[in-house]
Amino acid sequence: MSISLIQQKPAKVKPIFKKTDVDRFSKTLALKVESYFKETGKSKKGGKVVTIKTIFLLSLFCISYGLLLSNWFNPWGTFFIGLLFGLTHALIVFNIAHDASHNALFKNHRLNRILSYTFNLVGSNSYLWNLSHNKTHHSFPNIADFDPDIHQQAPLIRMSPSEPYRWYNRYQHWYATLLYLIFSIFLVFVKGLKEFFPSLKSKRWLGIDRPPFREYVILFFTKLIYFTYSLLIPLMVLDVTWQQFILGYLGIHFFLSLFLISVLIPVHLVDESEFGTVDQNGHLPDTWTVHIFKNTIDFSRKSKLANFLFGGLNTHIVHHIFPNICHVHYIALSEIIKTTAEEFQIDYHEESMWGAIVSHYKLLKKMGSNKMSDHILNPKMN
Repeated sequence: MSISLIQQKPAKVKPIFKKTDVDRFSKTLALKVESYFKETGKSKKGGKVVTIKTIFLLSLFCISYGLLLSNWFNPWGTFFIGLLFGLTHALIVFNIAHDASHNALFKNHRLNRILSYTFNLVGSNSYLWNLSHNKTHHSFPNIADFDPDIHQQAPLIRMSPSEPYRWYNRYQHWYATLLYLIFSIFLVFVKGLKEFFPSLKSKRWLGIDRPPFREYVILFFTKLIYFTYSLLIPLMVLDVTWQQFILGYLGIHFFLSLFLISVLIPVHLVDESEFGTVDQNGHLPDTWTVHIFKNTIDFSRKSKLANFLFGGLNTHIVHHIFPNICHVHYIALSEIIKTTAEEFQIDYHEESMWGAIVSHYKLLKKMGSNKMSDHILNPKMN
């Protein structure tokens, strides 16, 4: 799996959404959400619930790491403790780092900024996440050349109609899962490092020539910390053979990768997604809000367990429209959004978690057909 260097020429201007919201849909949504918080007296941030959750997850991270290094268990027991430790990485990303980067966790912006560095703690990078996710993906989801999330799996996996078709893409719905197994390895070993160097065209995704020098220092310092505690120390301390260590390390990453992929991929890249098609002047036919509905899906929307584990990312429509609101409110807000969409006769895509995953594989199969090659390049075909 590698970062795609798109074969097409990048768009000259950023996509322009339709300005006039004829049905006043966006304004109505905003008013209803404001009314919800006024009537309930709740803060838009996380409050005590998120404070307890943050302390719990960071404690679980430390405790599971301590148990992993304790040598109290046989190799299989150590491996399962390692799985728990790997799981805490994803839980921290979903529940702490992600909301903190959106200033949605607490009212204190400085505290949010500090907690956003938990991205770095688990091998990612808060600076790059803010640029590629908050500023780029959130502004232009599923739009060719402006949303890195629909291109980073190419050329091995074709997620978007704007990607050039290659003969082996016809089999991608069969082999994609094997590539997904190394997703977390790709994130911590490849993605962040490549995007920091302009020679690999990070400018396309990040909108900058190169990151500031201090961000390079933070990147390499935190990567050193991550690789020290996750690789070097366990390798020196654990009472296992090096073969067992490598197999265990890969097994933990396989588990973590599938967990991450099962949550992150189906929310946009599903069969129902329409993707963004711009005309010759860079204009899109929909308002930004309607575009979100056409390219986002919710799964397990009412599940409190899903909300707890996934940090509300399963109720993804709420998150995109109101990213500065903490995920603890997403179940209630998703009901408001769904009923409002129905009032305005706007399709609200909702599935079970399994249904969303199945829909993703339907998209893979569809994008594996060369009949979809000109979907974006020739808008008249839409």
